[in-house]
This record gives sequence, structure tokens and C-alpha cells, in this order.
Amino acid sequence: MGSGTFELDAATQLAHALAATIARGLGVRALSLKGPIAAHYALRPPRASADADVLIEPQRFAEFCAALESRGWHTRVGRATPALLPQHSMTYIHSDWPCDIDVHWMFPGFFADAEDVFDVLWSSRLEVSLAHSPVQAPSKAGATVIMALHAERDRRSPKHAEEHELVLTALNETFTGTERDEFVEIARAGRAVWTLRDYFDTADLSPVVVDADVEQQRQWELFSSCVDDASSVAWWRHVRAASWAQKPGWILRAIWVSRKDMPRNDPEEVPSRRDMWKYQAHRWRRGAGATLRYFSNKR
Repeated sequence: MGSGTFELDAATQLAHALAATIARGLGVRALSLKGPIAAHYALRPPRASADADVLIEPQRFAEFCAALESRGWHTRVGRATPALLPQHSMTYIHSDWPCDIDVHWMFPGFFADAEDVFDVLWSSRLEVSLAHSPVQAPSKAGATVIMALHAERDRRSPKHAEEHELVLTALNETFTGTERDEFVEIARAGRAVWTLRDYFDTADLSPVVVDADVEQQRQWELFSSCVDDASSVAWWRHVRAASWAQKPGWILRAIWVSRKDMPRNDPEEVPSRRDMWKYQAHRWRRGAGATLRYFSNKR
């Protein structure tokens, strides 16, 4: 069965069902997120998603990933690189599936301990049906917090701006008082009130408290202000923080990617030299533009 054998929307829903089935078999707690869950709660119009997002209880994350890998799923080839936010997920692909599965152990924008965040989302979970299979999902309020956090990552993006407006519409027009209270409780428990301060103010939810420390605020603001250039900015921040003896090595790593480390789906297919130079040229153009924008904005 090739990746074009079934449609993306059906594949994504089946991927959620698969993840839920694997988790049940292991006795692992797992929550389906975003896409079809948001549509289930009428938080956004139904549409196909390119991936299935699942949140796994952090202590069992590695176990779940191993079970997924035993069924033929694998991560893309690529080297570890600096990032502006802590790594929060692993993306899995399969040669017979047209969608990815993004396996999360945390969700960006929450600043509480990942286990505490999972517990509060799990405590109010509901069971929904995807691909005629039961999956566990956050409550309507929990799913809305997730959607709001995702929107806040880049409000300049039309897609994220749309999500922002859909969340505000839900909070102001369709949420019951109990659901609004639950939204506030989840945000407070997950230390996400500061991240979601615009929703708290605009929807008149409750007073905003600063529940992220100075470094967490700085990281979030930097990421959300240059999300399109995040990779390049992270490299240059890493170079600037390195000792003088280490800077040349980090600059070389930032500039050059070997053929074996080029991102790709199939680990057995090493790119040709022509493909390598094409990829390098693309990275250099993109990196140069990102670097200029970063240093221009710092002035």
C-alpha cells in the first residue's frame, strides 16, 4: 500500500485511532489534539490535517514511541540542531501513510511541569470517535486552550490569526460559564495565563497573572516574533553564546550539512552531490535573509 492509497483526511483520523489503540494496549495515557478534535468541538471548520497530534504522558513517552516504531513508523533523517524553544515532540512518518504522527510529551506555551499539565488535561478528558474508533481527547475547554496556545506561536500567520479569532469567538459567544471557568482553570494549572493574556483580556476571563519567569517570557517572545526564521536565529544565538575557541566549529556546523545528514524520509537514500549543493544553496539564501532580519530587528 503506497502513501497515495487513501485520502489525507481519512489517513489522519486513522492515525489518531492507531495511536489510541497502541496506547490502550500499553496502558499508556494518550490524548488526541488539534485538527479533528477542534473540529469535533466546532472550534474550527472540518478540514484535512497533514498530521495527527497526540500528547503522551511524559514518563511513558519513550515506551509509546518504541511501540510506534515497531509498527514501521520512523523519524526523518536529520541532525540535531539548536532551537529557540525546548524540544516538545517527535515527528513519525511511514512509507504507506500520507500523514505524519506528531508525538508530544509537552505542548509549547504551558510553563508548568509537563506531567502536571498532562494530568490536568487528562482529568477532564472526554472520549470521542475518530475513524469509528474511541480516542481520548481533552475537554472542549482543554482543546480550546491547546488551540489558543498554537495560535499564539505566530499571530502573523493567516492560519494562526484565524485560529486566534475562532478561539475568541468561541469564548465570547458559544462557551457556557462553566466552560469559560474551566478554560481559566486549565490555563492557570498549566502556567499559561501569561501566554494567553490576550484571550484573558479580550474575553474578560479573569485578571492576568505573570506565571512565566523572565527567561521563559524571553524565549517565547523571541520564538513567536521570528518563528519563520527560528532555525537560523537559534544557530546564531548558539554561536554568540559559545566560547571563542568553539565559535569556528559552530559556525561551520551552521553553514554546512553533510550528505548523510540532509533531511529526508528514507534513510537508505543518500542524496546526490547535485541535490546536496542545491539544498546547501537554498539553506544559505534562507539563512542569510533570516540573519539580516534578526540583526536588523535588534537595532
